[in-house]
Amino acid sequence: MDFGDCPCTGKTLTKLVKPLVMTFLAKGQLHGYGVQRLLERKGGFTHGPPDLSGIYRSLKEMESQGYVESSWLSADGGPPKKSFSLTKNGRACLAMWKKSLIDYRAQIDELISFMDELSPEELDGFDFVGQGEGQ
Repeated sequence: MDFGDCPCTGKTLTKLVKPLVMTFLAKGQLHGYGVQRLLERKGGFTHGPPDLSGIYRSLKEMESQGYVESSWLSADGGPPKKSFSLTKNGRACLAMWKKSLIDYRAQIDELISFMDELSPEELDGFDFVGQGEGQ
């Protein structure tokens, strides 16, 4: 069975890119490639991290919202790089993200516990990793 773009595949988890990027920026100023490298190492994305253009789109959007600010930094003999840092409003937003994610995690844990109560018959032969008999 092909679920395509169904949220059940976990593809919507890329929406967590913004709080993850904000967490990186809370630790210090970064340019887009630095953000990309950290996302590759620490992102935990099932379908791969966002591409560089997607990262810059997110940074630009967060900048227009007042959560991130940018500046041009001279590189050693190379062209200047646009560097990003988290603003005071961005830090407040990140704190709200953390609260929201903690609340959401509690709801997810409750939902998983409820799903764990389902019998194989109620699942019609399917399990939660897509390896059921019905495929």
